[in-house]
Amino acid sequence: MSFTGHPSFTEPPSLSSVPPRNWPKSAEILRDIVSIPLKDIIQATNNFADEKIIEKGYGWIVYKGELSGKKLAFVLVNERYIDTSHAFMLSSLPEHLNIVPFIGCCDMEGKMIFVIELPTRGSLDKYVTGEHLTWLMRVRICHDIASGLHHAETHEMAIKDLNISCVHIDENWQAKIQLIKCTMLSDIPQSFYDIIRRPYTDTLDEVVFARPYIEGGWRIRPLEIYYFGVILLELLCGRLAVTKDEDNQQFLNKLLASEHYVNGTLTEIVDPVLRVQMNRDSFNVFKELAYACMNMYEYKRPRISTIVEQLQKVLKLQQGFEISQHQQVSYCQFLHVVFLFY
Repeated sequence: MSFTGHPSFTEPPSLSSVPPRNWPKSAEILRDIVSIPLKDIIQATNNFADEKIIEKGYGWIVYKGELSGKKLAFVLVNERYIDTSHAFMLSSLPEHLNIVPFIGCCDMEGKMIFVIELPTRGSLDKYVTGEHLTWLMRVRICHDIASGLHHAETHEMAIKDLNISCVHIDENWQAKIQLIKCTMLSDIPQSFYDIIRRPYTDTLDEVVFARPYIEGGWRIRPLEIYYFGVILLELLCGRLAVTKDEDNQQFLNKLLASEHYVNGTLTEIVDPVLRVQMNRDSFNVFKELAYACMNMYEYKRPRISTIVEQLQKVLKLQQGFEISQHQQVSYCQFLHVVFLFY
């Protein structure tokens, strides 16, 4: 099958004024990374058919497809907008249960195609609202994300753009971080919004949307710890931080309102279905961790290793609570049976 299509990218209005990045050439990267034949990718994506698109942003498109019976995602990126210097790091990163495996890449006429596994259930943002995830499942997912971040930091993998859409869920409801989005895509204007709480404001709900550029090599920066705190609150409250209105404009829900934390009324914005499932101690440790991650002072935010430990604590508290609840129910059922036969 020959390639006849020409995938079109959504370009930001100001992109013409942005000078090309001086990233390493793709040929230099391909020498050390598994190369996937273009003909195989064309066949897997049905010649880059629109119905195979699962996600699209500024300068990149993600297609779904299968190769050798395995479900994969094909991230087609305009070379002008990617940081190919991270490609080798990503390909050489040791496998981890909580990171989407990197399969290989392909060079295609000024574009790069990165091939990764495609977790069965898609991105986490689809499951934040509704009853798909119990409180215990949400805690486990948060622990999975933190474990993946800790693994990335241990191997000096830079994380730049962490948000809930970068997290994918497999058939066992295990969370896996899709690192291409939060490591390799460059700072494309408005590709997706990061949420930064504006300190020292009179209006506690006031936020700014920004894409700060920080020089130097970073791993898990205090800024990413903040973003992880946002994910914690999204899963705690059962709603997304950023949603779209009828005009497709993005806005911030009030779940980040700090007065709820200060006044001890955070439960008011927690999904009622989740609230009745929660052990009080697990809730308290979890909320304190979330707000510690979002502390306005970067030096006060916890390290990712501390976050993993705290989430393990939350997990044990909730598991112990649910085992106790199950035992109580079983005992009541036993007494009921004894009473019937008495």
